[in-house]
Amino acid sequence: MARKIAANYIYLPGKPLVKNSYVVVEEGQPVVVADTGGVLQDLAGLEFYGGMLVADFVYGQEDAFTEGEPLLPVLEALYAGQEEVCGIVLIEGADLRHLQWQAGARIRKL
Repeated sequence: MARKIAANYIYLPGKPLVKNSYVVVEEGQPVVVADTGGVLQDLAGLEFYGGMLVADFVYGQEDAFTEGEPLLPVLEALYAGQEEVCGIVLIEGADLRHLQWQAGARIRKL
């Protein structure tokens, strides 16, 4: 059964950064990134998480980030050479207004 998982931001390899959108996940793998244009609608079964959805291979990589550092360049470096995304994880506790890592931020599995 497919899951629809929404977040404040979604940033997956080979995809643009999207805001207030969702990912369709089947058998643990993201199959569609639905860009809502920043306006989420009520959808049956939609799960919302505060934070940024990223590729699963970022899990456990908190030490790659420094407080106050922009998220996207670090994620791009982690994504370099990675082609297959097998799942998604959530960065929570980051400064999403400025898209920066902050103290207390973490990466967790969904």
